[in-house]
Amino acid sequence: MKTFFTSALLLGLAVLCPAAEKAVTGAPVDCTIHQIAVNQVGYEPGWPMRFTAPLSPDGSRFEVRPAKGTAALFRGTIQKGVGDFSAFRPPAGSGDFVIAVSGGSLKPGVSDPFLIAPNLFRAKFWQPAVDFLIDVRSVVGTHPSAFGGCPWRDGTYYDFVVPSLVLFNQADPAVVATMPRQIDWEADKAKVMDPAFKFDAKNPCSDGVMEAVRKYYTEIEPPKADAPDVSKLIHWGLGYYLVNPATKDPSSDPDGRRIHSQTLEQFAYLLAYWPAFEKWLPKSFYEKCRDFAFANWEKSGCLGIDKWWAADTYMLPEQLGDKSQWGGKMHPFKGRHAPGHSIVPNLLMHEVAKREGRPDAGIYLKAAVAQADWVIKNVDWNDPRTTKGQRMSEHRTIPNLVWLLQRYPNDAPPGLREKITEWAKVAVARSDNFWDFRRYDLDKHWTIPTLNETGNLAGFPACALSASWVVQDKALKQRLREIGIAHLDNLFGRNPRLAAAPHHPEMGFPDVERGWPVGHKNNTCARLELCRGSLSSSPGTEMYPFNPEGEFRHREGWVNYGAAWCVTLSYLAFDSAAVTAPLPK
Repeated sequence: MKTFFTSALLLGLAVLCPAAEKAVTGAPVDCTIHQIAVNQVGYEPGWPMRFTAPLSPDGSRFEVRPAKGTAALFRGTIQKGVGDFSAFRPPAGSGDFVIAVSGGSLKPGVSDPFLIAPNLFRAKFWQPAVDFLIDVRSVVGTHPSAFGGCPWRDGTYYDFVVPSLVLFNQADPAVVATMPRQIDWEADKAKVMDPAFKFDAKNPCSDGVMEAVRKYYTEIEPPKADAPDVSKLIHWGLGYYLVNPATKDPSSDPDGRRIHSQTLEQFAYLLAYWPAFEKWLPKSFYEKCRDFAFANWEKSGCLGIDKWWAADTYMLPEQLGDKSQWGGKMHPFKGRHAPGHSIVPNLLMHEVAKREGRPDAGIYLKAAVAQADWVIKNVDWNDPRTTKGQRMSEHRTIPNLVWLLQRYPNDAPPGLREKITEWAKVAVARSDNFWDFRRYDLDKHWTIPTLNETGNLAGFPACALSASWVVQDKALKQRLREIGIAHLDNLFGRNPRLAAAPHHPEMGFPDVERGWPVGHKNNTCARLELCRGSLSSSPGTEMYPFNPEGEFRHREGWVNYGAAWCVTLSYLAFDSAAVTAPLPK
């Protein structure tokens, strides 16, 4: 039993639930009953609470009941495959609920149990999100390796882990300060400094990793012993880059090894938020980060227009070829260069420069405005490669534009609000289906072509919520909130496979009845099967609109998905607290 305190119109039945193909794994879905796809973890009152009944005709009745009981606590009807119980307000401590659907020629169906409780997102998702980033640290995490050669196994210069943790801390510093302390800096140092320590170097970009790790533990002043894990993770990530700043993405990236702009941009978040961390991190660390960032900012390209933002550098979907993850440079589908990714980092450096009394403060604001203006004039939201095609990195574009508009309205370029509103309208138009799911396009692709897009599900709520703060049409605002939460729900079971994204839900998500049915091969790449809180996979086009026996896509999670997930958890908290563009000037 769960407890709160545990860590388009319907198509024909033959199309929706084909019986021609045998399920790859697990029992086939019974298409003679009302199937009900819910968030298996649960819902928060005050947010949209919706589910999908993909086989149920309009007018089918549904009831919300106690999981152990038959009393109807809320009643409604299915419309276009969706049931909405957002108005339901159960008393505190009510326990688990289920949804029962009946009517028509189908046999009655009952959903998986789920919770409805205030602050459920914090209670159920925050600790696993931090646990994941603890476990996936290179060398000192759950495996002595460093696939990719960055601070996080399978991390990259564009992974956004440190900024996501800074935002996460800002979302509720009091809660973060009370989370369990798990990272022991001294013990980790002793482990890696031991001559008998065995580093697994049989992974791409492992050269120089152990030298960097040992420099981190000997040349960088440590965090306070009682610092929260979030602060220690930020110290680890930026401290590693201070001693090993030039990196490369091993997966067919033409940019090669260098100090990338997006590595520099991660430093801006700690520098701007420094007052929130100075209790836990040494001043010498701030000074090293500050000096490194300012010394390399311009020459790493942070002030300019990234050549990879232009759509004429993008691959066409058909160029992805077969189901391989590694064919071609996979741009934009890898998520390396989201348009406008430098906007907020430049705004943050503008504030840091003012605080430091530097004479060049204005160049950072000017750069951010110019970059936003470029997005307004050059990015076509109707091209799905500019939106969902950016994979888990789309949150580097939309919230950045919103941040500039809200915090610097007098400096924002003309047409910025309209540009954000245009994005919102495209996103809403592509979500007109019974999953409330933002499709890649309205042609043959429901999801990103070929690839596992779990990170896009994890990051999309932050995009939708931030856009809702500045669009002015009330119906559009409400729909953005619905589709944003629907993508969170999709991660935890409201999807055509009726399964949650974690392949090992027992490692962080004990409320999930059915995790992702297939897993990545163990002991390969980043060894994410060893990490708590990992988000593995999600349905591809092959399973939409409702073909649960369709082919599975790549089954491996990614540290980049964990970063996008932390961003969304932060934005959910910002929204609940009515705090927008969450950094004071």
